[in-house]
Amino acid sequence: MQELRKRIKESFFNPILHLLPLLIFLVVDDFFGMKTAWEVSFPVALGLLIYVYFAYNRIFAWHLIFTLIFITVSLFAFLETLLPFRLVNDAVVYELALLSFLIAFILFRKQIQKTISGIISNLIPMSNNFNELYRVIWVLFSVLSLYVLAFFTVHTTVKDDTLYLQFIQNLYIGVLIFLSTYEVLRVMIIRAKLIKEEWWPIVSSQGKIIGSIQHLTSLNDEKKYMHPVVRVILIDKGMVLLTKRASDDPESPNLWDTSISNHVRVGETIERCVGRSAEENYALNNFRFMYLSNYSVESKTEIQYAFLFVSCLQVDYTLNHYFPEQTKWWTQRQIQDNLSEGIFTENFKIEFDLLQRSGLLETGKCECACKLRDAIYHQSSAVNTAELN
Repeated sequence: MQELRKRIKESFFNPILHLLPLLIFLVVDDFFGMKTAWEVSFPVALGLLIYVYFAYNRIFAWHLIFTLIFITVSLFAFLETLLPFRLVNDAVVYELALLSFLIAFILFRKQIQKTISGIISNLIPMSNNFNELYRVIWVLFSVLSLYVLAFFTVHTTVKDDTLYLQFIQNLYIGVLIFLSTYEVLRVMIIRAKLIKEEWWPIVSSQGKIIGSIQHLTSLNDEKKYMHPVVRVILIDKGMVLLTKRASDDPESPNLWDTSISNHVRVGETIERCVGRSAEENYALNNFRFMYLSNYSVESKTEIQYAFLFVSCLQVDYTLNHYFPEQTKWWTQRQIQDNLSEGIFTENFKIEFDLLQRSGLLETGKCECACKLRDAIYHQSSAVNTAELN
């Protein structure tokens, strides 16, 4: 659970922490001047850098970029005050410098995301971090733009503008503080919700767990991650039990597939996932199976690292009355005759080849003397009788 919390924090990093030194500099500069702003904000930036290095090491490079931006923007504003003439009013020089960087971030979003994705480890899903950061950047850009516009409007149109500018400045600072507080609370709430959602491990090409990601994020991310899945082929008398995927299945609608298939969850063993899947799909308890092989295959949204099992000679099933629609036994000949007809999933095509090479179908040793076989046969007979009538 502790590791999962860390993964969630890495994939949903609080964007305010990236911008906090900049925001502190803005507030302190407006009330106490640039010298004090440097003295307060620089230790904060350094402390955050150290904190991220030890607590979120894999996104350290991402945070380091914002630390460099903070230093660059602050130096730019400081150097402007050393000029013998003023390019802009001292009261908004830092805001204008920060606005220029925010505009650059907005205009070159795709290029920045591509560069950062190349720097950050592939183990960390960055889509949430990018989306959250740019949402905050847009809000901050709007606040800064409105403040600068209001400042120059009042400064150029009102003769005695001190009280008006003070009011605008206080309102502006209040909005920044509210924005920061809101973002901290928002991220905390979202993280609390994410911990309750389904998370999938990210594995290497050798099947080793190297990360994790929330499953909906993975399926909708531009980058494809490799996830472990379990697949179980049920065999009886040389026949294979297949299930037809639903018409709204995002990957393989209306295609025939291995009867038991599921994603492994974070913290779940392969064996436990097989047992859970058998129970969820067919209400099968005390499920027994044996390992056959493993393979990887790429789909529309992910790369699957599949652990393939077979199940036969099953006994002592506790079976409920639920079965997926259109589930039936296929003979080896029926499968071979339809392999090129486009009615099977890519996974099953690979698995059928592995199954044939294993010799289990030819030997006929796998005979499922179990309630599942009888129930499926009974269901198939009932459907065929209904169709005939």
